[in-house]
Amino acid sequence: MCSGEFVSAGVSLRSCFAEDYGPDRRMLIEAVLVSWLRAKESLFQSVIRWVPMLFPALLVILLMSSVGPYAHAEITGSAHDFSSSGWSGDEICIPCHTPHNANSITAAPLWNHEETAATYTTYTSSTMDETTGQPGPISKVCLSCHDGTIALDSFGGQVGTEMISGTARLGIDLSDDHPIGMRWNHQTSAAGLCWNCHIPAGPGGPGGPTGKVEFYGVSRDRRIECASCHDVHNDKSLPNLLRVTMVGSELCLVCHNDK
Repeated sequence: MCSGEFVSAGVSLRSCFAEDYGPDRRMLIEAVLVSWLRAKESLFQSVIRWVPMLFPALLVILLMSSVGPYAHAEITGSAHDFSSSGWSGDEICIPCHTPHNANSITAAPLWNHEETAATYTTYTSSTMDETTGQPGPISKVCLSCHDGTIALDSFGGQVGTEMISGTARLGIDLSDDHPIGMRWNHQTSAAGLCWNCHIPAGPGGPGGPTGKVEFYGVSRDRRIECASCHDVHNDKSLPNLLRVTMVGSELCLVCHNDK
């Protein structure tokens, strides 16, 4: 008997079969093994053949997921679902994103919409401990529709005519809106505890599932922007595309819990 020993002893598989089994059973086992090996080889070749064709689609999915932890979420039926608008070609994503020929804006993946060039009047107050700057890149992506200077359907290189209206049109005077483009200097939390409430933009931040709002910018200079409080893909299915509920002012108290 050489079962379990033929590999280390250098004994061939065929000689083991010759010793342990009769010729008929040996032939059956060899046929099964050959069929199994051929099936594995065929499966491997199929995977290798399909990988180049599937890679672009997988890349788009990964890039889209970088907008946020759950970029697929509940955008369908939300305020950002433009599929029934008449000017979006019955699509949801195309006014903002495109799989091909995206523009050079890097604040959002595969960006397809024209970007605003406006300069804004921002909020200020004598009670603030921090000054506000101009909106950052991620906020300008939002304001490309919401400031009313560029048409909603100005995407894919076309000049649109459908302008945003109602309360969603913020204009370029943001002095009556919550400040954005503002560096967050926490007044009460000890160093290193920022991530208990805030996570860097994108998936996998140190705050993980406990983080409630997001910073945007570079390390040690992350700022509060539109997307700090609003989730454009409506992951939480809350009113006004909020990241945190306003019940009990929970969203406000994420930052203003010492006031």
